Amino acid sequence: MQSHTLLLIAAFAVLAVCQAAKFQVKTPADAEKALEECREDFYVPDDIYEKFVKFEFPAHRRTNCFVKCFVEKLGLFTESKGYNENAMITQFTSKGHKDLESVRHGLEKCIDHNEAESDTCTWANRVFSCWLPINRHVVRKVFT
Repeated sequence: MQSHTLLLIAAFAVLAVCQAAKFQVKTPADAEKALEECREDFYVPDDIYEKFVKFEFPAHRRTNCFVKCFVEKLGLFTESKGYNENAMITQFTSKGHKDLESVRHGLEKCIDHNEAESDTCTWANRVFSCWLPINRHVVRKVFT
């Protein structure tokens, strides 16, 4: 019986490692590339794009879908599942766990599962625009 229990524990450990291995921490170059690609996809005007590059996302007709594009390209959001909380924690604590509490607090406060049934652009931006003010310093530290 003990060997079955150990085997089951080992199987769960391997599964957890495989799940964690799916997400690759993104670099500042990855973030820059995602910003540029999303700019091209959504024809963002220069003055608005300059704010996006500083991780400021003002209300604009392009903002919602730009944010969705950006977080999708970073592997933090999918249309079918929303935000991947584990990926968010991994990405934004990759340089140290000093910011773990802030990242988790923002997730607890802001993550929703689109109970409002918004379009995915609105959903992605709603959550990110709630989480970002709490963690803008973390995002800038990780991506600059």
